[in-house]
Amino acid sequence: MTDLLVLHDLGAPGGGEWSAAFAGWPGRVLTPDLPGHNGMPPPVGGHYETGDAVFTALDLLRAEASDELVVVGVGHNGAVAQILALGGRAVGLVLIDGLGGPWLAPVDIEARQREMRRRILTTPDAMSEPAPGAADPRATMVVGAADRGFAVRQAEAMPVPVLLIETPSSPTPDADDLVDHFAQATLTHIDAVDPDRAASIVGAWWAAQPRRGSSIGTRSR
Repeated sequence: MTDLLVLHDLGAPGGGEWSAAFAGWPGRVLTPDLPGHNGMPPPVGGHYETGDAVFTALDLLRAEASDELVVVGVGHNGAVAQILALGGRAVGLVLIDGLGGPWLAPVDIEARQREMRRRILTTPDAMSEPAPGAADPRATMVVGAADRGFAVRQAEAMPVPVLLIETPSSPTPDADDLVDHFAQATLTHIDAVDPDRAASIVGAWWAAQPRRGSSIGTRSR
């Protein structure tokens, strides 16, 4: 039986809405509240990086061991889901507006990182300990992946079947082109990030995948 891990987007209330949406999933559904969200404490030192959610997921998977796992990454945490899949932790990957973008030149990426740090350091609420149960404003200030070349290399290295769900709010300007860099990918466009709609699409997609040990087909659309 296949388990499901959902990594919600930055600034979301937490994982609860995804837990409800995937209530019909045949395996276990893991929808952790990530650091700085829904009362979860920020990372040690309060420095928000992609790795924070990676370590949260790895800690959870140590406690909730899974033989077969599909990882869903929403928005910014699509990067985290890809890291887990590239590291052999998943048999399937779903990215909901999670490919990254908008794409920037290296000098502009560096400038955006500096601006992110400046905003954190000059925002009083971000420099204070969040109240118990409150969201941490720093968690919404982290910038997403903006290096298209890196995104292409990740796609080309992805060893598992991938479902890409894109909405009009996606930061990726060229998802229809990037899908061709995955060996096994399906791209679907929907009107908005609707957990119930997304869960239905994910369920149908995974049910149509060949079982492990059989030959996975090539990309489709």
